[in-house]
Amino acid sequence: MSIFFLFVTMFILISLSVPVGFAIAGAVGLTMFFYSDHSLFVMIGQYSTAGVNSFPMMAIPFFICAGVIMSAGGIARRLVDAVANVVGFATGGLGACVGVACMFFGAISGSAMATVSTIGSIMIPEMTRKGYKVGYSAAICASSGTIGAVIPPSIPFIIYGVVTQTSVGDLFIAGILPGILMGIGIIIANYVLCKKNHIPGVGKKSLREIAKGIWEAKFALLAPVVILGGIYAGVFSPTEASVIGVAYAVVVSLFVYKEISWKGLYKAILNTAAINGITTYLIGPATVFAAYLTMERVPSQLMALINDITDQKVVFLLIVNLLLLLLGCILDNIPACIILAPILLPTMVSYGIDPVHFGVFMTINLMIGLVTPPYGCNLFVASAVAHIKIEEILRYLLPFLFALLAVLAVVTYVPEISMGLVWLLRG
Repeated sequence: MSIFFLFVTMFILISLSVPVGFAIAGAVGLTMFFYSDHSLFVMIGQYSTAGVNSFPMMAIPFFICAGVIMSAGGIARRLVDAVANVVGFATGGLGACVGVACMFFGAISGSAMATVSTIGSIMIPEMTRKGYKVGYSAAICASSGTIGAVIPPSIPFIIYGVVTQTSVGDLFIAGILPGILMGIGIIIANYVLCKKNHIPGVGKKSLREIAKGIWEAKFALLAPVVILGGIYAGVFSPTEASVIGVAYAVVVSLFVYKEISWKGLYKAILNTAAINGITTYLIGPATVFAAYLTMERVPSQLMALINDITDQKVVFLLIVNLLLLLLGCILDNIPACIILAPILLPTMVSYGIDPVHFGVFMTINLMIGLVTPPYGCNLFVASAVAHIKIEEILRYLLPFLFALLAVLAVVTYVPEISMGLVWLLRG
């Protein structure tokens, strides 16, 4: 009864537009008040503090900051220009450019919404000028933004790693191929749609122009190499890599490209603080929520329930994916991960599923939730950038959604895609 009251209270508070962090904290507090010993209230403060008092969690604000500075400092724009020179000539070339650019920028920022905001602000006006419907341009930017949180470095991977005590480095490695597959899936969907609607490329560039664009974007293209190369080579940890990313962004934006002033840098830091404040606050209450569920033995009860329904691994994975897709429509990916990962992971392990593999397809699930109403944050960001209603985006969203779901199915049922490189490096 207490668990039923907990979830009903949380969803009622969210439906009343109470901020998600306050809704989670309020639901736990009320449930403890009515159903538990009042002495347990102390765990709210203890677990809230423990949830954010983690060295890997420090990477989140630094990766956010790196993305904000690179967006304001000309690095992202040069990256997009270089990609457009290479793939822009093909049918639907600007749409393909969005997918490729999101792969590269995702390898810098680690955030889906930051990727949508940055790439969308550059590409949506350009695509509209070249004859694309503005709703279509916003739809492909919103969909491609999901790559930013799967291809490493990934903020959701950091959170999942902290919550489940899974290696963040292994998660980063496991996210490489799935992130690339997501980009390829969106590019294929874009090509088919543009071919059907006779949308050509923007003109083939000469080798000289391509080489010039790549040379001008060399510092932008080098950023993922510096960040990820240092992690995989063992030179620094993911948290240390996030700090290196900020330092790299500041030096290139301020002293090389000279497209950001000290005042602009100050504004970027303030913007980072605002975004991180929202993210960090969510982690505290969500950690309390997960701890309370564990205390009430919800994971073991869930495992018993699923075992009563099926003992087939294929069916079990299908049920979990449907559950995650549904919850991703109404919950932000951060609290959803913190709440659900500890509940589902023991059952996953009992079915022989590696925690790293689970982290990858769980993250893809929750990222798809960012482009599905009613909560889809990527849709809100894209609509704000394009200055259109979300309804206009939804008209063009379905093909890209199907592409992402197809990648999710493949990654879920073919673990070698995410785990192959991890197994290779584990020896």
